[in-house]
Amino acid sequence: MDSSGNDERQRPPDGNAVLVIDDDPDLRLIIQKLIEGDGHRVHTVSDGAAALEFCASDVPQLIIADLMLPKMDGEEFLRRFKNQFPDQDVPVILVSASAIRQEVAKRTNVAASLPKPFDGDELLELVRKYLGTAPR
Repeated sequence: MDSSGNDERQRPPDGNAVLVIDDDPDLRLIIQKLIEGDGHRVHTVSDGAAALEFCASDVPQLIIADLMLPKMDGEEFLRRFKNQFPDQDVPVILVSASAIRQEVAKRTNVAASLPKPFDGDELLELVRKYLGTAPR
């Protein structure tokens, strides 16, 4: 907290931070390049446990999460994230090939849900929507 009592971690001052959580390294890289090409900072992790660890020091402005992850699946990550950071209103885009994706999206109240494979333009449109940015 700063001297006025404000939580300095709420929004990173140096750009729009997006956290990408996916166990597929190739897909993480594709999503990272797509979003960085649109002018946003991106941090990637391979599982929910690593995502929570990252969020403890740098709460992102947007989370893009797979559902099927090692160590801690996407649904468990979302539950724990909301419990650990109840004052943070961070939109989540759930991206998964799982047949239960839509059910989990409703249950966890995510901002949006996309099936894998997804259209890069559609993902970018959602990123811009939830970060409040215009196309580059």
